[in-house]
Amino acid sequence: MPVNNINPGNKALEFIDFRVQAEKYRGAYSSQHNRYVMNQVINILNLLNKYTPNQGLMTIRTTDLSKRPQNIDDEALYAKFCNEAKEETKGITSKKGIGTQDAMRKNLFPDLHRMGLIIRYDEDKHPTDPFSRQNVKYVSLSSQGLKMIKAGNIKDRYFIFSKGIDNLLGGYIDILLDILRDKEYGIDNINIYEYMFFVSAIDSGTKFNIDADKAVELIKSFRNLTPVQRTAVVETLKSDLNPKKFSGAKPSKRDFHNWKNKIDQIYYLLDQTIYFEVRGGVQLVLKGGENSFTEVSTRLDRSLNEKYKYFIKHEVSKVIGFELHHIVPLSWSENIHHFKMLDKWENMVYIDGYSHAKISQNHNKNVILDTEKEDMRLSDYSGKIVYLKYKDNIIYKPTNQSEMKKYNNELLNTIK
Repeated sequence: MPVNNINPGNKALEFIDFRVQAEKYRGAYSSQHNRYVMNQVINILNLLNKYTPNQGLMTIRTTDLSKRPQNIDDEALYAKFCNEAKEETKGITSKKGIGTQDAMRKNLFPDLHRMGLIIRYDEDKHPTDPFSRQNVKYVSLSSQGLKMIKAGNIKDRYFIFSKGIDNLLGGYIDILLDILRDKEYGIDNINIYEYMFFVSAIDSGTKFNIDADKAVELIKSFRNLTPVQRTAVVETLKSDLNPKKFSGAKPSKRDFHNWKNKIDQIYYLLDQTIYFEVRGGVQLVLKGGENSFTEVSTRLDRSLNEKYKYFIKHEVSKVIGFELHHIVPLSWSENIHHFKMLDKWENMVYIDGYSHAKISQNHNKNVILDTEKEDMRLSDYSGKIVYLKYKDNIIYKPTNQSEMKKYNNELLNTIK
């Protein structure tokens, strides 16, 4: 039954019905099966540094224990590493610890690689793509991982860990900060189902792709439903999105519980960042209160100041379909000083939704600002460019070009 039948004409319900028809209805890949906290990650990174110091390469097992229980000679070091990891991580999220030889290779290492904390290599010792399926033979601690275990205080470690989680989740920390910090949106919390249905569609590169403005509109439409109606939406989807009810190949099937498990894991990870907390397991809010880092919380609450400065400095008004974007993402911060530097109007551009989506789909890596007459280019370190044509793709005051470019150079020389 279409959920729109629960309240015909409600835009949020129409969107949900449209989304679940898509093959990639669950959205982009993210961590789904792992439960770990920052201290366990630090323990694992410290052990990797212990067993292969100076960012050396460790040979890992490439065959499941069920197929070959014994370790061959060049896997002995890896076996010792995993055994010690199990001991070091006991009693935090699991009585038995985490990191069996299979779990380390298949679950934990992929996440740590996508977080930028380790590097995985193929049999020829070439670095592999963290987001692609490739055969892996070696691993090493990355410079970012080394920086995390060498960090001088826990606050800086949390910043670096949060940066890694943002990499793993495809840049969603900045999206969430944008929604929750913008007092014009009037959204001070995001329910887990609101994230699941609407927020996860932002810049998703799917048939149901939307921007932050649209997501907020849909969240408000969803909240217009009565509590009983919202519960009915979830229960209807639980019943209808059951893989047993679908025939044919896997892409044609729908699985509500698998989708929800994915979002549960995302909220579990977001709860460990320096920016957010999850209340009651379902409400995502900006971190605050007794356990927050006061400087960060204070800075988060001042979000509109620099946004308003952008429009004043560039003498522009808001335009439908355009979004204010931090060139170097806030989530790249590795300490409170970085966060303050990044949250400045000089590090912002007002760009069209299509260009913003392209940057998001490139994991917010287009951080290098360059100019060509009145146009701008945002590129990453591999040469991928998002070209911003003046007035069509970017709205700003061209006389501010040199100031923005200078500030971008300063940021990139400070935050790497």
